[in-house]
Amino acid sequence: MIPDDKKLVENIKATMAIEGLYLQDKDVSLINQYLENQITEQEGIDIIKKEIMSKINDKNV
Repeated sequence: MIPDDKKLVENIKATMAIEGLYLQDKDVSLINQYLENQITEQEGIDIIKKEIMSKINDKNV
């Protein structure tokens, strides 16, 4: 990861922390995958949607 990307991730973490939200390691990993062009924006969205839907389905069982 290039230094500017590292700063970007740290800024995202700080901004979210101000709002009382904290990134988990898997969230940072997903951001890094996107920044390193390992996944597209749409793939990232799909991964997040899948995780949310899985949690919703687990609560309905």
